[in-house]
Amino acid sequence: MKNLIFLIIALFFISCQQNVQEVQDQISVDDDFPSIKKSPAYQVLTLGVFHFDRSRDGSDVVASNHIDITSPKNQTQLNQLVEVLKEFNPAKIAVEWRPEYQTTMDSLYQAYRNGTYQLEKNEAFQIGFRVADLLDHAKVYCVDNNPPMPDNINAIDDWDSYAESLGHTKLWHAYDEENERYNTYMDTIQRHVDVLDYLKIMNSPSNIRRSKQLWTTGLVNVGYGDQYLGADLLGRWYRRNVRIFVNAKNLVQADQENLLIIYGGAHKWILDELFEASPDFEVVQLLDMIQ
Repeated sequence: MKNLIFLIIALFFISCQQNVQEVQDQISVDDDFPSIKKSPAYQVLTLGVFHFDRSRDGSDVVASNHIDITSPKNQTQLNQLVEVLKEFNPAKIAVEWRPEYQTTMDSLYQAYRNGTYQLEKNEAFQIGFRVADLLDHAKVYCVDNNPPMPDNINAIDDWDSYAESLGHTKLWHAYDEENERYNTYMDTIQRHVDVLDYLKIMNSPSNIRRSKQLWTTGLVNVGYGDQYLGADLLGRWYRRNVRIFVNAKNLVQADQENLLIIYGGAHKWILDELFEASPDFEVVQLLDMIQ
C-alpha cells in the first residue's frame, strides 16, 4: 500500500514538473511580457536653466560672477535658443511659478504681447514668454509646488550634533570635496562662457548625472536607522517634483502635442526620470536639437 502511495505522489510531481516545463517553454519575454505596447502620444523637453535673476533667488548659492543675460550678446543667443524651442513646437509651456500666481503670469504675458511690458530677467519671461508669443499661445502655465517640510526635519535644531550622536558625520561629509569641486566648476565657467554655451553644459548628460549625485551623496545618509532626516529630505524633493510632473503632464490633451518645461537645472534629472517612466511621453533633449 505504501509503495502505491509513493508511486502516486511521484507521478504527481513528475506531472507537475512537466506542466511547469511546458509553461516555461511557452513563455517569451519579448512577445508575451505584459508591457504597455503603445507609442507615446506626446514629446516633452525639460529645459534645465540657472535662475536668470539671482536677486530673487533665495535657494541657490549666488555666483560671484553671474552671467548677465541682458548683455547684447546673450540676448542674441537667447533669441537663437528661442528659435530652436519654437521648432520643437510645444503646445503648452510650463514654468517654475506656483499656480496661485497664474493670474499675475497671465497679466504680464498679455502686457508683453501688447508691447507694454519690458521683459524682466526671470527665465519664465526671457524664454517662456518669447517662445509662447512666437507660437501665438494664449498663456504660459504655472506648475510649481512647494510641499511642507516633514515634521521630523523641523524638530531638529542642530543637524551637526544630531549626525555626530549617530556616528553619521563621516557619511555626511564623505563627498564634500567632490561636491564643492563641482559647484566651484559650474560657478567658475560662468566667467568664461555665454548663456547658450552654459545652458548646453547644464543640459548635458554629464551634468544631469552629476546633479543627481548631489542628492544621493552626503546629507541623504544623516539619520538612517533613526529618524531618516536626510532620506526624508530627499523624499520631499521627490514629492515636490512628482507634483510638478503631474501638474505639467496634464496640460497636454490632444494627441501629438509637445510640452516644454522651463525649470531650475536641479529639477531636470528627476523630471526626466518621471517622464521617461510615463508611457504617454517621449523625452527630448536640448542637445539633440541644437548644435
